[in-house]
Amino acid sequence: MSDFLKKDVGTSLCGRYLAAGVRLRIDTNSESILKIASANLAPWEFDRNSREAIRLRLWVEDEDSADEERNPYYRGLGHLVYSGYGDRSSLVINLRDRYGAGRFTRKLAEDSRYWKSVLFPSLLGIIGPSVGLTSLHCACVALRDSGLLLVGDSGTGKSTLSLALAQAGLDFLSDDRTLVSEERGKLRAWAFSREMKQRVEAIDHFPALRDVECHEVWKEDSVLRFDPVQVLGVAGVPSCEPRCVVFLEREAGPAFALEGVTPQEAAFQLERGLHQESPDTTERQRRTIEALAQRRCYRLRYGGDPHTVAGALRHVFLENRSMEGKERKPTVSSTCAAGVSSDPLKRFRATCLRYDVLLMGRHLRVETDSPVISRRIAEAFSSVEPAQNGHPQFVWRIACEPREASSRMWPSMTAFCHDSLRYISLGQYSFIAADLRAREAIGVLPEALCEDNIGFSTVFLSSLLHLTAPALGLMPVSAACVARAQNGLLLFGPPNSGKTTAAYCGKKLGLEFHSDQVSFLELHAGAVHAWGDFWPAAFRPETTRFFPEITSLARPFQYRDRDFLCVDKGSLSGAHRGRVTPVACIFLERKAASAPRFIPLPQRELPGQVFTDAGSREDRSAILALLGRVPAYRLLYDDDPSIAALFFRSVLDAHELMEQRA
Repeated sequence: MSDFLKKDVGTSLCGRYLAAGVRLRIDTNSESILKIASANLAPWEFDRNSREAIRLRLWVEDEDSADEERNPYYRGLGHLVYSGYGDRSSLVINLRDRYGAGRFTRKLAEDSRYWKSVLFPSLLGIIGPSVGLTSLHCACVALRDSGLLLVGDSGTGKSTLSLALAQAGLDFLSDDRTLVSEERGKLRAWAFSREMKQRVEAIDHFPALRDVECHEVWKEDSVLRFDPVQVLGVAGVPSCEPRCVVFLEREAGPAFALEGVTPQEAAFQLERGLHQESPDTTERQRRTIEALAQRRCYRLRYGGDPHTVAGALRHVFLENRSMEGKERKPTVSSTCAAGVSSDPLKRFRATCLRYDVLLMGRHLRVETDSPVISRRIAEAFSSVEPAQNGHPQFVWRIACEPREASSRMWPSMTAFCHDSLRYISLGQYSFIAADLRAREAIGVLPEALCEDNIGFSTVFLSSLLHLTAPALGLMPVSAACVARAQNGLLLFGPPNSGKTTAAYCGKKLGLEFHSDQVSFLELHAGAVHAWGDFWPAAFRPETTRFFPEITSLARPFQYRDRDFLCVDKGSLSGAHRGRVTPVACIFLERKAASAPRFIPLPQRELPGQVFTDAGSREDRSAILALLGRVPAYRLLYDDDPSIAALFFRSVLDAHELMEQRA
């Protein structure tokens, strides 16, 4: 747990590239990623006067992994977007600050085709609008840097016609999605990916496609995916200046009817395919659309053999090239209407259900779009004081997805971070991401997991708090906590050392049960204070041989291959659940062969491994130093937790006696 977020892993390798003309820096530990990037992206001649527009920190696991599902999953809320590429490969992007963090298996990191066809294109599609790139649903071909955009919905023949035009002598740029940048009225079109997707029936028009081996199913249709430059030998270019825009309308029979389109109509049609973005990004896209609509725009109603149509369209395009110095310059005003743009990542979904709590003395606001999640939040925070009106110190936004989970089992977790961005993947289709600088965290869960009230609190909400804690001045440590009045004991020990059962025994002796696995420490006025967690205490089933009553108090919960009996903290805690001051640290060692022994330890700093999150180095060092000054003990005991609890009470008795004498 000491480096669950992989903050300390090395990413010493660095590569600098131009992705669609945008400066990109990649820091990684993988030579494979940099090699693939060099093969697919243009080099960036770095100098001290230029800064990267996009930064990525990508870490690759050392160990081998099993084959993963490679069907990518994309979701976001606000300025944070998650991409899941399997159970152990994922990426989170901060669109506001234009940087991302991702971790990958070695197998995926070495899959050059996947990076070329999926990862790099999706990265540009997600972060491109934030750096001035407008993503248009169109194909693009060019002739000596003069670009022809073919705009149309799926099924209008963009891919087929662009390939026929490429075979007719034009340069191929893209077949379905094209990025367009605008700077001071100058336009540039860029390819998402050079790979093309064709339905299998395209073999009738392009016989050479029979040799393509990559067959996929896309929207229930069998498709071919290939690089037309490599497979068919057509010429390819990475970018061009768009000079002409053609809106495609496919007819059932042979046809070729070309008519002019006004700038206003062209702008409207181009805006239809835009995704919803932030106001600033939308304004930049509007300027790009306006500039593009001033170019020569046509509507093409066509049908029949694509090579015949391509020949006729090529002739028209060549005629237009001779008139490039006579471009139309009419006034055009476009509006990217909020109701028109789609939101495939669901970034702008409303989270109207709100719950404000005063958690560990901090005003926390939870927002959600789900009544089920709203109920789960109310249950989890039933013993937490509601927050009064005021500005929250942190906001959690949680969305529920209708996706059916493969099972109701909570998936394994992986995590990564970069700068103020940190995230946890729960399998491929659930995640938590936090931007500490913006004081906002998001999470997405399938309905099946939202229904699990124990797992929602124990796994999901606890993970949210761990990610959020540093921004709230809280530092989680792997320790239980029992207390009396304002004095607390921090109980350390490895798994199965008896922290939970010993703390429960302490409760039976009149002590307050604050936490059983994790305590949250804070610095205040030069002293350390501890807070208990809010999720249920997790007992192992064998605990019932000491405490049969646990069976009636608890609800069963399974996480991965472990079974637990979970008991609500409200039924275990006394009236006092505020912060306490640690007056001693006790290190538990269970199943000792000798009689119980309580051994004082010399004053020294606690090992850093007790922290479940490093937090800031300054706060961590200060907390370690202050805890090193309180008495510390090593407690060896057999298997009876009541023996450990008696020592807890004795330590608190002794401390209170010393306070009275002082």
